[in-house]
Parts: sequence; structure tokens; C-alpha cells
Amino acid sequence: MGGPQDFLEKYGYLHQDHHIHNVVEVQSAIREFQWLSRLPVTGELDSATLRQMAEPRCGVSDEGSQQIWAQRVGVIFTGKRHHRKRRSTGQAEKWYKRHLTYQIVNWPHHLSLGSVRLAVRTAFQLWSNVSGLVFQEAPEGPADIRLAFYEGDHNDGASNAFDGPGGTLAHAFLPRRGEAHFDMAERWTLNGHKGHNLFMVTAHEIGHTLGLEHSPVRHALMSPYYRKLGRSLVLSWDDIIAVQQLY
Repeated sequence: MGGPQDFLEKYGYLHQDHHIHNVVEVQSAIREFQWLSRLPVTGELDSATLRQMAEPRCGVSDEGSQQIWAQRVGVIFTGKRHHRKRRSTGQAEKWYKRHLTYQIVNWPHHLSLGSVRLAVRTAFQLWSNVSGLVFQEAPEGPADIRLAFYEGDHNDGASNAFDGPGGTLAHAFLPRRGEAHFDMAERWTLNGHKGHNLFMVTAHEIGHTLGLEHSPVRHALMSPYYRKLGRSLVLSWDDIIAVQQLY
């Protein structure tokens, strides 16, 4: 993965403009990372911050998450909506229809297709339960959202290349592109033991395909660091507000 500055560039805390970052820029980036990771905001690369950087996580950039979350909380308390910036020209923030199809392109060989389909269907159900969205599997032909497993560089650009076991587990793209990619080199499991739980990671990445950014709220499904599989398969208040503001 490289050092802390490589990490801060990869996940959107420092701009990758090929110049040497000064101390103020780096400290500001560290503080933003600590805030989103719910760590003491010191601006220093202490042991807790370095440990957090080494944890398996989502590969989607955290850039803009702080601003978007502040806007969301502002809506809660003031009732006033703010127009969110699009990440890039021509990229939509949401789907402009309520019925979406999805397709499982491939899956880990050690898991059965039936069990993967059930996990994916349940992950989509989490979001449909709290929104006006309806999801339907499309085993063949075109689909709005496609889920696929890849290894290493898979033509998404160097910054999205998977890094083998640990590090980045998956990433997804905002609406219209509608894709979620998972690292085939990881040990995927459906029971939460000795591996990364496919259901929880899929549910998180689906959030991105619906237009959601990362959340700083403890136990939020959309935290950059995936939630552990627990007895309560529910979305946090922040996840629910985020999807309901879009849909």
C-alpha cells in the first residue's frame, strides 16, 4: 500500500498533484481522516491512527464525506436542503427511477451461487426496506447494478487496482455506472468467521451504487471500515436519513 501519505492520497485526503506536501497540508489531512474514523483529532500520526490506516476498508475515496455529512445534519436541524456537488461532470448523484435491476457477474469459487444470491438479495433488501426503491435480480442481459469479483488491476485505473488480501476489499461507483467490484483474493465468508463477510461488504457497496458517501457515525453501515456481522442487521439512523434524502 505504501506509507501514510500514499494512503492519504489514495483515499482523497491529499490531492495527487505530484508535489511534496507541506506539514500543514499533511496535518490537515490526518485530522480529517481521524475525524471520519472517530479517532482523537490530533493531526499526528500516532499509533492508533496508523493502526486504523492498516485496517481492511472500502476502496471508495473519502473526499467530500465530511462536507456532505455536515449538510445532511444541517437538513435535520434546519429543514433546509443544500445542493450537493457532483463528483465529476456528467456523473449523476442518484437514480431517477425506483425499480432497479442487479446482476451477479461472478462469485468466489468456494461459495455456492445459491448462498451468494441469498446474501446479495438480503443486502439489497436492507436498503429497499427504508426507501422507495425496489430491486430485482436480472440473471442475464443488461442490469442497472452489476456485482463482480476481480484480482489486481481490472481496467478501473491504477488507483482502483486491488491489492491482494487485506487493504482494500471492494469499491463501487455512484449511480449510472452502477458497478460494485470485490477483491477475489480476499477470503470471503457468509458466516463471519475466518474471512470478510460478503453480506456486510455488499450492503455497504450497494449504498455507494445508490449515491451514498462514507459516514463518520459509529456503527453506520456506510463507515469506510466495514461493520462486523452482528445479531442486528439494521441500518444506522445516518444510513437511513442519507438514502431517504435521495429517494
